[in-house]
Amino acid sequence: MGEQYRIDARSPEGERFVPIAILPPARGERAAMVQNSDAPGGEGEGHGLGITAIGPVMPERKVREWALVLQSSELWHAVRYTQAGWVLLVRDEDYAFAASSIDRYEAENRDWPPRRPRERPRHPPSIVAGVAFAALALFFFLVTGPASGGGRLFQRGASVADLVIGPEPWRAITALTLHADSAHVLGNVISGTVFASAVQRRLGPGGATLAVVASGALGNFANALWHHSLGHHHASIGASTAVFGAIGLLAATQLMLDRAHDKDSGEKRHLLQLVAPLVGGLSLLGALGASPRADLGAHVFGLISGAAIGVVAGLSLRKHATTSRPSRPLVQVALGATATGLVLGAWQLALRA
Repeated sequence: MGEQYRIDARSPEGERFVPIAILPPARGERAAMVQNSDAPGGEGEGHGLGITAIGPVMPERKVREWALVLQSSELWHAVRYTQAGWVLLVRDEDYAFAASSIDRYEAENRDWPPRRPRERPRHPPSIVAGVAFAALALFFFLVTGPASGGGRLFQRGASVADLVIGPEPWRAITALTLHADSAHVLGNVISGTVFASAVQRRLGPGGATLAVVASGALGNFANALWHHSLGHHHASIGASTAVFGAIGLLAATQLMLDRAHDKDSGEKRHLLQLVAPLVGGLSLLGALGASPRADLGAHVFGLISGAAIGVVAGLSLRKHATTSRPSRPLVQVALGATATGLVLGAWQLALRA
């Protein structure tokens, strides 16, 4: 066994690597060096056969990239794996040129591929969505009970198609607060809290509450109009229309933010990338809203209504797609109060009718 050479290599950033003990070139490597004697600094110029390691580095992909850099310069090199990681072996006389070539490669590719700017939530996390849907559950367990009881509130508040588009349009809102049974309300409370909390990070607690209530109401009204046009006697209850409105809000605002990013960066997305948020919303519709007992029409129209409102809201969001803006509490309070007033006012009208 030949004498060992102890090397002390450095990274392209100048950081000191762990020293590695390596052996002189094996017989095959020595032959390869002789065959490459026409390369700059080759054996034909009378240089010695000492070798130096550049590394260690992980993963293997990185050392392979460096090897391609040296191959383009026709420098003899060998890739080896050690306990400390992958190393690139070069001749002593080639080390300075090889290291500078790798330095230039790393500097030129430091920011490639460019990182996509991450969206910064405009608003901090809030418990408003959780509190609102918890109040919905309490309304079921303490006030209305299941629909099988046929209480007065169900008679006054259900979304009956002929009445919604006729003398009692407020039923499109009151129906959002009524549920058939405990499984129905708990499912909507859990899913609604998740999706509405995500909407809050973009629109704020007040803005999200108003947008979700509005999308649910519009979805119920559109669903009633659809069934009335078909001559169906249709009635529905449940907050799931608003839950799918929240999904539509998320999909549409994400689409608007993606377009704003493309405009700022000059990138051009494929069609599939552009419609990915909407495809995600439709996938959730199929996964969560197409059970045999579900009102598929209400879910579809809730999703569409949420998407329409989300496009309007996205016109403001896209101006500040990668920056956060200070929250305006008074505006959020006013929006939240408006949403609460719509629900309470609708029930006032329902009970007086």
